[in-house]
Amino acid sequence: MGDPAPPMIPSALPTPGSEGAHTAGDRVRALITREGRPVTAGEVAAGALGLAGCPDPVARRLAGDIAAGDARLAWDGERIADACGARELAPLATTCFCIVDIETTGGAPGSSGITEIGAVRVEGMCITERFSTLVDPEHPIPSHITGITGINDAMVAGQPVIEVALPAFIAFAREDVLVAHNAPFDLGFLNYERLRLRDGYFTQPWLDTLVLSRRLLAGVVPRHDLATLAHWARASVRPSHRALDDAEATAHVLIALIGLLTVGAGTTLDAAMHLGQHGAGQRARGGAEAAAAA
Repeated sequence: MGDPAPPMIPSALPTPGSEGAHTAGDRVRALITREGRPVTAGEVAAGALGLAGCPDPVARRLAGDIAAGDARLAWDGERIADACGARELAPLATTCFCIVDIETTGGAPGSSGITEIGAVRVEGMCITERFSTLVDPEHPIPSHITGITGINDAMVAGQPVIEVALPAFIAFAREDVLVAHNAPFDLGFLNYERLRLRDGYFTQPWLDTLVLSRRLLAGVVPRHDLATLAHWARASVRPSHRALDDAEATAHVLIALIGLLTVGAGTTLDAAMHLGQHGAGQRARGGAEAAAAA
C-alpha cells in the first residue's frame, strides 16, 4: 500500500533463546538468534561472553572451543552458525521462501485486525504452492478500508478467526525465509497475533523487497511501490490490495531481484539479508510499534 518510509524495528520484544541461556553454547545460539545470521569470533567474545576488546586470536580459540563442545553450532574458522540454521550460508537459488501479504482493518496491531492472509512458496526460484484465507477480525471493517481492499463485513462473516487462520499460515510457512513488501508491517501484525496467542513468534530469517528494491534499483524505477516493481519484474499477477495477488506479485519481484543479486556469483542468504532488511542481521521479529509506524 504505497511507498512508506522504512520504519525502525524495535528491540523491546523478547528474544528467543535468551531465557535460560546457561551454557556458553546457549549464549552463542541466543546471540545468533538476535543477530539473525552467523556471528564472528569477536561478536561471540563481546556479545556472548562479555569480553569486549578480546584479542582476535583468543576470540577465535574461544569460539572454536565453544563450537567443538556443542553439536548445535558450526564453526568455519571465521564465523559460528547455528547448525540447525546453516541455510544462511546456502546459495539463494536453493533457499525456500514464503512470501506473505496481509490485509487489515487499519495500521496498528491490537486496535486493528487482520482480514486476509495470502502467501506463496518459492522453491528453486519458482512458485510451487499458494495459501489464502479471509479472516474474521471480529469487529467492523472501516468503509475507507473496504474502498481500498474490497473486503467488507459480509465477506468475512463466518470466515476463520485469527486463532484458526494464523496456525494454518504458520503450518504453511514452516521455517521458510519470510518475505514481504514493507515486511515490518506484515510481520508486525503476524507477530503481534502470534505472541497474543502465546505461540512465540516468527524467528526465521526474513527479507523485505521494498528495501532490496531501494538498494538494487535506485535510479532504475521511479518508485518502489509494489505496483511499479511488479511492472518492472513483468509479473504475471498485478497487485490488487488482495493478499494472495499481492503476495504472488511480490514473489515475482523477489525472483527478479535475486536475479540481480546472483549475476556471476553464488550469493548467499546471509548476504541478501544484509541488503534486504531495514536493520541488517535481524530475524522475523518486527513488532507492533514497527507496524504502527509503517
